[in-house]
Amino acid sequence: MPHPRLDDRIDELQRALEKHPERNIEAAEIAAQENRPRPYPAIYLNRPRLAAEAALPAAPAVPRTPEERLADEVAGMIAPLARLNPIRAQFGLGVGPGTIPACFGVELDAEKGHAVASTKTLDQFLAEGAPDPAKAGLMPALRERIERIRASAPPWIRIGLPDMQGPFNIAHAVLGNAALVDPYDRPEDFHRAMSLITDLYLAAHELLEAWIGPERLPPFRARRRIAECSVNLVSPDFYREFILPHDRRIAERWGSVAIHPCSGPHVFRETLQGLPNVSYTEAGRIPCASAGWISVEDALAEIGDRPILLGIGQEPPPGGEEEFIRRDLERVSGHRALLFGYTGMHWTPADEADMLALHRRLDEYYARRLA
Repeated sequence: MPHPRLDDRIDELQRALEKHPERNIEAAEIAAQENRPRPYPAIYLNRPRLAAEAALPAAPAVPRTPEERLADEVAGMIAPLARLNPIRAQFGLGVGPGTIPACFGVELDAEKGHAVASTKTLDQFLAEGAPDPAKAGLMPALRERIERIRASAPPWIRIGLPDMQGPFNIAHAVLGNAALVDPYDRPEDFHRAMSLITDLYLAAHELLEAWIGPERLPPFRARRRIAECSVNLVSPDFYREFILPHDRRIAERWGSVAIHPCSGPHVFRETLQGLPNVSYTEAGRIPCASAGWISVEDALAEIGDRPILLGIGQEPPPGGEEEFIRRDLERVSGHRALLFGYTGMHWTPADEADMLALHRRLDEYYARRLA
C-alpha cells in the first residue's frame, strides 16, 4: 500500500491543478501542439541560482523510505506555484545528460551533477560493441524506479523519459573532444560508432516507453527529442556529413521528432531543413550562446506555415522585460503553437517580488488582449 504521506501529497497536487488551471503546463502544451487557442499563456519566469544560494548548508540527512522520497518529489511538482510558474504532474527519470552515455560504460561524477568523468577512444568503443540496452548502465535502476512509481502513484501523474540527449551529444560525451576530429581522420569508423550509438538510443527509448506504459507517458510529442548541443561546435557541412544520417534514421523511425538546437542558428536551420517530421523546435535570445542565437522572428519565418511548435526560451534584457515578453505573447495571434519561457540572468533573490508582479501583469495582459 502507498505510504499515507504520499497519498496526502498526491491529493495536494490534484487540488493544485484543479484550483490553478492557468498553471497546468500539460494543458498548454497540448493546446499548442494541436494549434488551438488557449485561455492561459503558461509562462515560465525564472532566475539563475546564485553561488551563495548553492553554498547554503544542506539540511541534515534523514533516512527516507522510497514512498517518502516519492512524496517529496510530488511536493516538488507543486513548488513552482510559489513563483506563479506552471506545474507538471510528472515524475522524472535519470540523472541528466549522463544517463545514456553511462550505458556505454563511462563513469559519472555524482558530486558534479553526474557529469561524465571518463571517456573512451574510438578503438575502445568499437571493440566493446553495443551493450544490452535492458542491462546497460542505469537502465536496470530506471526500470526498478518505474515499477515503484507505477505501484505507488495513479496513472494521471505521468512518468517522463530521462534526458536522452542525441547521437552526437552522446558521441561527444563518450569519446570526448576526439569526436570533433575522428570523423575527419576515420570517417567510416566514426559512422560505425554513430550507428551503434543510434541503435542503443532508439532501443533504450523504446524500452523505457514500454516499461512506463502508454497510459503514463506524457502526451506531448516533444518527449521524443534529439538534443543537438554539441552540434553548435561543428560546421553545417560536418553536421550534414556525419550527424544528419543518424538523426534522420531516428526521425523516420518515430514519425515525429523534437529538436533542442541549444540556441544555435545553424543547428536550428540544418535540422529544420534536413530532417523529416520535425514537430517541435526552440529559439530565442541567449546572448552568451557559444554559436549565437536565432531570434523568434527568424525562427517563425523559417517555420512558415508548417505545423511545428516553437518553444520560446529567452533572456529578457534588463529594464525592458515586460515589453520584450509582451511582444512574444502577441505572436499567438498569428502562430498559436508557442510556449513561453524566460530566464532573467540579471535577476537575483532581491527581485523575487518584482518577478511575481511582472508575472501577474503578463497573465492579465494575455487574458485581456489575447486569450
